[in-house]
Amino acid sequence: MHDSHSAKYSDVTGVLLAGGTSRRMGRDKAFLVANGQALYFRSLELLCNYFQKVMISGDRPDLASGVIPCIPDIYPGSALGGIFTSLHTADTDWVFVSACDMPCPDFRILEMLLERRHSADAVVPETPSGFEPVFALYHKNCLPVFEKALQQGRKSIFNLYAELNVHFLNWCDMPEGWEKSLININTPADRDKIREEAK
Repeated sequence: MHDSHSAKYSDVTGVLLAGGTSRRMGRDKAFLVANGQALYFRSLELLCNYFQKVMISGDRPDLASGVIPCIPDIYPGSALGGIFTSLHTADTDWVFVSACDMPCPDFRILEMLLERRHSADAVVPETPSGFEPVFALYHKNCLPVFEKALQQGRKSIFNLYAELNVHFLNWCDMPEGWEKSLININTPADRDKIREEAK
């Protein structure tokens, strides 16, 4: 794992989730450009600024470097598999995961999530349209629940929250502009919308 002693947190591992297939986009989302930077780099930069230990989850040697390792997913094919692999691999009790296709990850939301982690198994943003599981904190307490689901072929993380002590960060408590911060670019239409807003 990448070690940065200037970063703030040593008891949480920052994880870039990069194991998706980008089927709806038709090309690799990680390398899409927003505001002059590849999407994956924007999230990776945030992780390196906050966490002393950083890794990439997914079979993506093209994103790895000499200091940031890439860990192939134990159960490939879903965000849940990437989160499980991150928890299984990390030598910290907590991991913070960020998707590689978020053009505007916000450090303010990250800090609010970190403040709410005590006594929780996970801390997840909640918006009017649902939960945001790929910009969230997870504790190793989640491992048995996640592994059981994956062994049963269940890949959706949403139904598993009921089995865990999850603290939700409600959108009413988030800073202004949170909507843009939690956007994932999944389709060409999403990409075009972000480009238009950036003009």
